[in-house]
Amino acid sequence: MLKSLPRVLFLCLSFIALSASFLFAQQNPVRRFHRADRFAISPPLRELPLSGGAESPILTSGSSFAPGLSFLGLGHGFPNFTVSADAPDSNLAAGSSQVVQWANIAFAIFDKSTGAVEAGPLMTGSVWQSLGGACASGSNAASELIVQWDRANQRWVLSQNTLTGPPYETCVAVSTSSDATGTYYLYAFSQGSLLPESPKWGVWSNGYYQTQGEFTGSGYVGPELCAYNSAKLVAGDGSAEQICFTLAPADGLPLPADIDSGLAPPANEDEFFLSLWDPSHLSLYSLHPDYQNPQNSSVTGTNGSQLIAVPAFTPACNGAYDGNCVPQKDTSNQLQVLGGRLMYRVAYWEDTPQASVRATPPRPLPSQHWYVVHDSAAAGGNQAPRWYEFTAPIRAVPVTSISLFQSGTFAPDSNHRWMGSIARDKAFDLLLGYSESSASMYPSIAVTGRVLTDPLGTMEPEVMLLSGSGSQLGTSWGNFSSMRLDPDGCTFWYTNEYYTADLARDWSTQLATARFSGCQ
Repeated sequence: MLKSLPRVLFLCLSFIALSASFLFAQQNPVRRFHRADRFAISPPLRELPLSGGAESPILTSGSSFAPGLSFLGLGHGFPNFTVSADAPDSNLAAGSSQVVQWANIAFAIFDKSTGAVEAGPLMTGSVWQSLGGACASGSNAASELIVQWDRANQRWVLSQNTLTGPPYETCVAVSTSSDATGTYYLYAFSQGSLLPESPKWGVWSNGYYQTQGEFTGSGYVGPELCAYNSAKLVAGDGSAEQICFTLAPADGLPLPADIDSGLAPPANEDEFFLSLWDPSHLSLYSLHPDYQNPQNSSVTGTNGSQLIAVPAFTPACNGAYDGNCVPQKDTSNQLQVLGGRLMYRVAYWEDTPQASVRATPPRPLPSQHWYVVHDSAAAGGNQAPRWYEFTAPIRAVPVTSISLFQSGTFAPDSNHRWMGSIARDKAFDLLLGYSESSASMYPSIAVTGRVLTDPLGTMEPEVMLLSGSGSQLGTSWGNFSSMRLDPDGCTFWYTNEYYTADLARDWSTQLATARFSGCQ
């Protein structure tokens, strides 16, 4: 149930809680409109030097899901790769025959049936060389990178923000075919004078959507929500438009919805975003782009004006939301948790009405679904992922029609679990991946899941995908991990980080698949 109320708690990025009178005195969000500043076409990525990968097995369990393929990703131990950043922020996407993994400063392309490396590791600036400017500069190595698979158009979307400016730029690459090793249309979009950090992307039916936090030398300005004309980006049209709105600092870091289902959202439905607000509410937003008449574009939800109630939870790190609060074996250093924001991604599904009303047991109605997770604290003080499923009628709806269907906090024991990512398959099965650690356990990679017949709000016993063999001799950990669904509608792909020995910042990453037995 939506309602409007003032924000009362301190949230992510050291925001100071604001009073209701201040919140609702804010001006309308700032609108920016740009066409691409530069356009180019890349050479085929397959022409760059190749390197090898390493496959390793993982074990099955008695849960309804079972792991499958597992192999080494970018990081320590990967051929021709040297770790030079504090955390990988690993993310991936699966296409028709390939899977692409980004790990902060580089990316690699794998055959998704074998895990064999088809291209990579390729450094951050290599894909943008034909575009020139800040996008091609090696000085952007610390920028977060995001990879997407546009299922409707059968295209890869690669993106990063530059860290040199002003003006700062968003660099976007869209493949010219379904082959990730081929050529790409390259675009540079101005982000103005504000430093853009923590970009996240979602593929929607009427555009590609980006969110990020904007900073000046004096601190946080607020999140920015941007829409990009995907029809032009896919076609190689250098006049592609970008429409952005800057919200208030209290709006945190919203995430855009990202389509996983074979069905697109209802016709003319705006893109929706979610942000963590306080221990009993999330904040909802919508963005309506008009690329032909940008002045008609609009955004809703700023300053907590569209909140949705959720079961109360205890914020991570004993109520502090963020901090170094995860113990690990062999060291007194505790790992960082970012509990003041939602974890990447907001996964979206639309189901056919027939599948919902005729199934046994009945599928949850309504038939649009959004899934997301964030870090929280369990009753014993250990960190635990809190996850949600939201639903809405199967038609173009306003934000006010979205409601909470179920939620849960996964804490089966006293171990710490954090930095989760969640997705769903076509049979309504959910899979949640995360990092796991304790004072007697090295940071490891695990997953849990549920099927439709499990009690609402519950998850099945977890499966350990990879047991770490070392601890991070520092405090930094990744900002997010990545759970994705394969275009086959049943296979989940997950990537996260771990350590092979007690090291300062020499992380490794793993890619692994899992599948529920009932998904056909």
